[in-house]
Amino acid sequence: MQKSKETIQRLIRASMGEVKSDLVVTGGRLINVYSGEVLNGVEMAVSQGRVCYVGPSADHTRGDETRVIDARGRWIAPGFIDAHTHIGHFCRPFELLQAYLPHGTTALMASCDEHTVAFGFTGMKLFLDEVASHPLRVYTLISMAAPQDPLLCETESLSDEQVEEVLRDPRVLGLGEVVSWLRLVQGDPDLATRIDMTLNQGKIVHGHTAGARDRRLNAIAAASVSSCHEPISGEDALARLRLGYWTMLREGSFRQDLEATLKPLLAAGVDTGRLILVTDGMAPDDVAAHGHMDHVIRRAVACGLSPVRAIQAATLHPATYSGLEQDIGGLAPGRFADFVLLDDLDSVRVGATYIGGEPVAQAGETNVAVVPPAFPDGMGLKTAFRLPVTAEDMRVRCDESRARIRVMDLVNQTITRERVVEVPCAGGVVSADVEADLLKVAVFDRREGFSPAFGFVRGLGTDIGAAGTTVNLDEYTLLVAGSSDYDMAYCANLLLENGGGIAVVDKGRILEEIPFPIGGLFSLAPWRDVGEKLAAVQGILKERGSAFPKPLYALCFLTFVTLPELRITGRGLVRAKERRIIPLMAE
Repeated sequence: MQKSKETIQRLIRASMGEVKSDLVVTGGRLINVYSGEVLNGVEMAVSQGRVCYVGPSADHTRGDETRVIDARGRWIAPGFIDAHTHIGHFCRPFELLQAYLPHGTTALMASCDEHTVAFGFTGMKLFLDEVASHPLRVYTLISMAAPQDPLLCETESLSDEQVEEVLRDPRVLGLGEVVSWLRLVQGDPDLATRIDMTLNQGKIVHGHTAGARDRRLNAIAAASVSSCHEPISGEDALARLRLGYWTMLREGSFRQDLEATLKPLLAAGVDTGRLILVTDGMAPDDVAAHGHMDHVIRRAVACGLSPVRAIQAATLHPATYSGLEQDIGGLAPGRFADFVLLDDLDSVRVGATYIGGEPVAQAGETNVAVVPPAFPDGMGLKTAFRLPVTAEDMRVRCDESRARIRVMDLVNQTITRERVVEVPCAGGVVSADVEADLLKVAVFDRREGFSPAFGFVRGLGTDIGAAGTTVNLDEYTLLVAGSSDYDMAYCANLLLENGGGIAVVDKGRILEEIPFPIGGLFSLAPWRDVGEKLAAVQGILKERGSAFPKPLYALCFLTFVTLPELRITGRGLVRAKERRIIPLMAE
């Protein structure tokens, strides 16, 4: 946010004591992220939400109405920044911001993927208005996952005119992660146009370079993609650092990569000045269990980074990369007075969070009591499929006695390999086989077609009639996996009637359901309630045999066509590296 002439003049006078400050913080140990020091005997003064003085004595700024915070025994740190995240699924954005505040997070950079996929340009505007109603500072990135890839997906895209309009909005930081980097290196003119528009506005482009190496990684950097949050090894992270990327190390709900990335970098002795700590999304159950950016900083410290350097990677570094270092990222004159009082530095134990010098969270609870804007009517999940879905709709027909099918073989919760498996066709259909750990997957298209696309997944390890979700990256449509055609149909109908959500069904009985009435994206319930329900779903799938820590996420990633190797959308099976739809039946 650009400071006005009036703000600049007031800050100068407040620094000199000519006008009195609103707040003075005294007695604590200040974490100076600019010098890398922890300073004793330093006071900080605040005027109209911005720092106006940092030094040995702020007495000259005190007046009769100046509030004083005695921070003795505490550390004063800049507010934490999550520089790459997603806040549009499971809970409404406002609720997730409420969840994050008590953990010291005062700003974040969020791609508006979910709202844009579900509602297009209208969704983006709804997102901007919702996050603006909350004091946590949200800097929005334009979705580049709507669609992920027009060759493979049906989701609508923003027009160039709409992108140009939102790029002019000061709340918009730039382009979100360019998930389909293959399109970029193959010279896709639409992507080149979007990047050109963004650079002309002086804004940034986030990257998603999973699997890119050598020439391709160079090409993506040459296209002015300036960051990447996808390193999963020390080698990945070092390659990106050496090519000038701001390298984001991730520790969130979907992926936990710090152990594999940060430790090797520290062992190599490389400069950490362009490392940024991020979550890439933190679900409400994990916030309740672990925290938010405080948790990520703790994990970095456990991996060998000093507490001060870890805090730099979650404050100054992301602010500098984002071009916001004159507003956030450190406690110095002119910056927003966004700070955290830490009860303990080594364990990063947050006692209180302040934004603009005002308390927004204390003792693990938010102080924010404003009401978010209401959603318009008719915002539920919409698909081209007609109700009710029947077991007959879930059958995969086969004219032979046996068939060779392509299977999405789970390597881990996010990565698959393509396998060809021979299966029987009893009664003219290909069925799931729990004994062989083979579940059927049906994906319904949001906009076109009246029958689902089918696939099979192996490796989930759960014995369940059906599990369904309308949160799946980055399609956000109805996906149901299971072993029973009847349970799969029941689960599909339940989710469509709920307007979207998550459900687990077995033998005609609902084991758990979470309605997501807004676009099939999220609940309107309080974040803790949603977190408990999510934990229950994950627990059921694990109790039924899955060895994954979060089995639901394996289903959520099946539609993500920019990760290896075999994926599925409403159009069919996708061979990701070839950007090609392929048939279920192999020759």
